Amino acid sequence: MNFSRLLKAALSGLFLLPGFATAGNHVFSGDFDGSEPSTDVLPGTCLSAGSLPYEVVQPLQVSASGDYTVVDAFHFDGVDVIVNVYEGVFSPSDPMSGRLTPGGIDLSGTVQLQPSVDYSLVVQHWCTAREGAWAITMSGPGLVTSDRLAAVPEFTGGMFSAQAMANTACGNSQYHATGPVTPSAGGTYYYTDISFYFDVDVCLLVYGAPFDPDNPSANLVAALKDFETVELEAGQDYYFVAQPEGGPDTGDYFFVLAPPAPFRIQFAMAGSWYYPPTSGQGFFMDVFDSVKQMFVGWYTYDLERPDDGVEAVMGDPGHRWFTAQGPFSGNTAELDIYFTTGMIFDSDTPPRNDPVKDGTMTVEFHDCLSGRVSYDIPSVNAVGEVPIQRIVNDAVPLCESLTDGPGQPGPL
Repeated sequence: MNFSRLLKAALSGLFLLPGFATAGNHVFSGDFDGSEPSTDVLPGTCLSAGSLPYEVVQPLQVSASGDYTVVDAFHFDGVDVIVNVYEGVFSPSDPMSGRLTPGGIDLSGTVQLQPSVDYSLVVQHWCTAREGAWAITMSGPGLVTSDRLAAVPEFTGGMFSAQAMANTACGNSQYHATGPVTPSAGGTYYYTDISFYFDVDVCLLVYGAPFDPDNPSANLVAALKDFETVELEAGQDYYFVAQPEGGPDTGDYFFVLAPPAPFRIQFAMAGSWYYPPTSGQGFFMDVFDSVKQMFVGWYTYDLERPDDGVEAVMGDPGHRWFTAQGPFSGNTAELDIYFTTGMIFDSDTPPRNDPVKDGTMTVEFHDCLSGRVSYDIPSVNAVGEVPIQRIVNDAVPLCESLTDGPGQPGPL
């Protein structure tokens, strides 16, 4: 591994295949979505005071005593976190009690654990709170048990010994070949070499057809070293080859290959949205992160134009506006549509009639720039969908900085 490049970088699955690895390598993964509690900064953060959000994995146990290597798998690509390990239950009101990691663990570190003891693993933002996925690996002499363990595909770990050799883009060394492996989600996948920190420096070759050691360049999609990315297509079969990087080596290897992050609604999605071919009507959206609710004002027109003789005192007699409100999860909001009647311009008399629920609306966002509104209004038998985009893009940089999006891995 090019360790100087590792340190200087500005900156790892969803697969359909049988079997999972269990021998000594484990992954914990989660997703900061803004709803987490905060506590005083723990050892290892960049701050000397203040508070930051955190998540707790507890209890966890190990089957054998010894040193366990802990690695922040998304240190360069996802949410950068620090890890502290505690004996017993973590208490945010007494963060010194039971702590086994005096300085915290940033990129990697070790902690000594014993069997038949309950431990707590506390994951906290390293410097600033942001939304996105985190992933922590734990490798050691025994198995780790916890209800928060992520399933690890079998091909991500193993052992190199006296095996067949192949001269590839990773070097002339032993190899393990597997496949086919079929991603269920397409996009950017994030590779992180974990065993560099405790054993074999591993390189991963990705092929679009079965590996041929006599022709290792054929059908090569990517050669992944250190922490790199590869574009994979959903439903496509791939074949993976793991090798010691640079030359023969023996020992354990382990890597993470993380899927792309799913998009998620957050408050920077608020604003004005429309469909250009029907400019003159559109949607004003507001997002309430703390309660996971969305409100929509839909400014549109009647199903038919009024007769030529129909006039309005003010505005167009065909104008219509509806409201919609409801919960959101992930990239989708499920809303109820309401009609409001009564009242006149800028007056409290006559009073407003109670809003009438008449239909549903689904708002689904593809990314920070585009989405789709689907509607069903039974009273007028109106069913359809509207592709939407922002009227102005001022909030896009904020949106991409807050949400799981381009350039970030998703939870494992």
